[in-house]
Amino acid sequence: MIVPGIQLMSGNSPHSQSSSPTRARQVRTAMSEQLPPWGVLVLESHHAPDFSMQWREHAFVKIVYFLSGAGVFHLDDRVIEFSAGDVFVIAPHQRNRICDGEGTPSSLYVGCICENVLKAEPVTAEKIASGKLSGGSRQTHFVASTLRRMVYTQDLALASCGVDMMIDAWRLLRGVTDFDCNRKEGDDAVALEPNSDAHATDAEIVQQYIDELQTSFLEATTIDAAANQLNLSRRTFTHLFRELTGTTWLRRVRELGIEHAKKLLQETDLPIASVAFESGFADLSTFYRRFTSMVGQSPAAYRQQVEGSSSEL
Repeated sequence: MIVPGIQLMSGNSPHSQSSSPTRARQVRTAMSEQLPPWGVLVLESHHAPDFSMQWREHAFVKIVYFLSGAGVFHLDDRVIEFSAGDVFVIAPHQRNRICDGEGTPSSLYVGCICENVLKAEPVTAEKIASGKLSGGSRQTHFVASTLRRMVYTQDLALASCGVDMMIDAWRLLRGVTDFDCNRKEGDDAVALEPNSDAHATDAEIVQQYIDELQTSFLEATTIDAAANQLNLSRRTFTHLFRELTGTTWLRRVRELGIEHAKKLLQETDLPIASVAFESGFADLSTFYRRFTSMVGQSPAAYRQQVEGSSSEL
């Protein structure tokens, strides 16, 4: 997806590679953070070992998820350590910079949300404070899942991209300010409206869910959450899902994730860890195991095969 106004600041490294203006590998300096017209952007950055970032201040909220690496995050006079899985919030006009540790260059996803978007959620905006989130693994998982979905939406570049990105931006803001660590998975899911027929059968409701799963599989969390979303019992949902698809809910979600991973391996130079993350896998070893089982070869071998086939054309 080409986002207007976005430029990479990769230090002109001969080793820098990018398949999109919102993605960068082996960057030596920080990426530009110029937002598109709708005011929401997600950047993906993989730092080179000699990465260096100058102090930066911006007129938007920045939410940073560290996929890997370690170091310290400077927020004015505060110095806070980070490692893989940490989430930081940077309020507008807050001076900040990242310093990777020696031998631990970081890979991260950065959600940027402009002040105009914040104005639609004034109460939430007032609660934004810079620092590292301390809500535990459930909050971190929520942030990571939302950023993952935003990357997917951004890459699809549909006509509704701007609206979809803003909706997820508001969810993300609430997730870092008012997250309820006791809530059940799926509580924030929007119930489906099966169709205009108020008497739609259970099978029709599940069929619509299956159709929409093609583009919403990254939002799928558990079977119980899916069943609750459709106001069906778990038993009814699982029975109808298997009857309509010939497979289980979990296997179908994983199949869609692996298909998306294959697409990323074919069309981008993303690191395997990022491919796994953007395909809905929080654990890299699980991704390798699932991919190898379903495709018959490892992600790296699959990419090499695709690249070899392309070079022969």
